[in-house]
Amino acid sequence: MYFQFLIEDKSTNILVNHVMGKLADQYIDKEIIWDIKAFGGIGHLQKTGNVLERKTGKLLNDLPMYMRAFNKVLQNMDQAALIVVLDNDERDVQQFRQELEYVAAVNMVLCDYVFCVAVKEMEAWLLGDMEAVKRAYPDAKIQLIKRYRQDAICETWEILADIVYPQGYSRLMKKAAGSYVEIGKAKCSWANEIGKFLYLHKNNSPSFQYFIGELEKRILA
Repeated sequence: MYFQFLIEDKSTNILVNHVMGKLADQYIDKEIIWDIKAFGGIGHLQKTGNVLERKTGKLLNDLPMYMRAFNKVLQNMDQAALIVVLDNDERDVQQFRQELEYVAAVNMVLCDYVFCVAVKEMEAWLLGDMEAVKRAYPDAKIQLIKRYRQDAICETWEILADIVYPQGYSRLMKKAAGSYVEIGKAKCSWANEIGKFLYLHKNNSPSFQYFIGELEKRILA
């Protein structure tokens, strides 16, 4: 089975690689191959058609052209799928899914594809496995998980920062000094360290379980 991923940033890239490695180990009798195209952020969907499309490096902006391009390749391959992984952030999840499906429809995507939306954001998938968090960060302030409701539209990564980052979210923001670089580095570190210990089938995040289910459905088909 070949999976082509489109994802919005580096931290999700890291986490998806951990997930796929675990699936490859779990289904050792299956040939599982994957490739990841990571973007420099999520961007936004175009409201109107744009004949002069240009690559922006943002996932939603570039989604139509990449879906068309990979459709040409994947629809002629046996057992291949396009997996788009992205955060819904503050968006209504159902409406967002409808907008994404509309992009696929108007661009006549015929290959196997699925949109996997992290609710609210990828860090929710890390918070869904507190055992993995504890193994990755033995000094984590696990009691702060009481502030979090799984897959809620809330301050997800900020809560994770308070749990695992030394002196918490406020310290990270002070160190970042208005730049996203330091925050991005922290998110990549969390994805890597927690991702190593993530247990795929005991995660409390419904959106993560949907993601795993869509992958396994294709691996076992």
